[in-house]
Amino acid sequence: MPASDLHLFTMRYPHGTGEAYLENELPVLAQRFGHITLLPLFNDVQGARTIPANASTVQVIAEPYASASLFSKLKLRSLIAEVTNEIRKSAPSTWVFARRWPLDVRPRLSQALQRALVLKHAFSTGMLTKDAVLYSYWAYDWPIALGLLKRMDPDIRFVTRMHGFDLYAERSPDGWPAFRDFVMRSADAVHVPSAAAVEHLRTTATEHAHKVVLSRMGTTDHGLAPWSPSDVLRIASCSNLFPLKRVDLLVTTLKHIYGSAHWTHFGDGPERARIEELAKALPANITVDFRGATPNAEILNWYTTTPVDRFVHLSSSEGGVPVALQEAASFGIPLVAADAGGVREIVDARSGVLLENDPTPERIAQALLGPMPSRETVRARWAEGFRAEQTFNRLCDQLLGV
Repeated sequence: MPASDLHLFTMRYPHGTGEAYLENELPVLAQRFGHITLLPLFNDVQGARTIPANASTVQVIAEPYASASLFSKLKLRSLIAEVTNEIRKSAPSTWVFARRWPLDVRPRLSQALQRALVLKHAFSTGMLTKDAVLYSYWAYDWPIALGLLKRMDPDIRFVTRMHGFDLYAERSPDGWPAFRDFVMRSADAVHVPSAAAVEHLRTTATEHAHKVVLSRMGTTDHGLAPWSPSDVLRIASCSNLFPLKRVDLLVTTLKHIYGSAHWTHFGDGPERARIEELAKALPANITVDFRGATPNAEILNWYTTTPVDRFVHLSSSEGGVPVALQEAASFGIPLVAADAGGVREIVDARSGVLLENDPTPERIAQALLGPMPSRETVRARWAEGFRAEQTFNRLCDQLLGV
């Protein structure tokens, strides 16, 4: 029996450097599926990463922000009314719905309808095939269009992942992810990356609890990183520079490190200028290296050649088990992390120090300077549940219904 094909809906991958987690997942998917069609919604960044030989990229959406025509809206007015009513019912109040509808929800619904019509045409012409597994990497833009398409064509079946911003209501304006209920109602399964996320959805979206599936992320094995004793405490971190990542808290923490320390950070974002300015006030015993946005392959290569004593992660909110923590642990680097989302599913006494969710700089500094498990123990903790070939093969089993 020939292997099933997979249609993988992304935001931009393989364009640019984002959605780096797919660099670990895609090789395993390629082993399990006959052909993979990557369908990025946007193509507004330069460069494209190498993809497996049995994968191809189709830019099916030429104008991602285009809205459905008036003719299409009139033709599908009953569908629009049905979905609008569902969205209205999911709103926390009539006031919130009235405020968000004209400038946020209605335009997104119109864009999603246009994308659904483009997909409908692609399926009808054979550009895409209904017997492929349809898999959206995010529960945000694409699955709204897929949900609308499914209302037009009940033969359509699809699954979606949820990661963080598309999972927790409090990370949306007004605490209302307007399309989350519609997406969960429409999808055949919702894959989330941590036990904490499973529990969250099963208690906050009880109507759809039966669709929630634990599908952990994973990282590839590059072996134990080099290490040798040093008088300098070598600290690494890797995250986007957004407020919820609390990288500024690490800057403040470093003021409480009285020996020599060197901090390397990978990642960029709107907080970068402010954080770099804060770092200028650090004492002379602390040196800093901001690497900015860095391709994942370069980060992994850096780990294979650079001794690191501690990896720090202080995010206030996480949907899954952060891949940055998984990668560091795979190299045997001890972890110091705040307890958010699925962080505790990899950070414990065997891999480092699990801090409270809102730790003080003094508490973080104490952890950084305190004893740590051996690098071999840290790596063994990672290997228990976060090897890419194991986690992603389980995902493939789920996608294929094995």
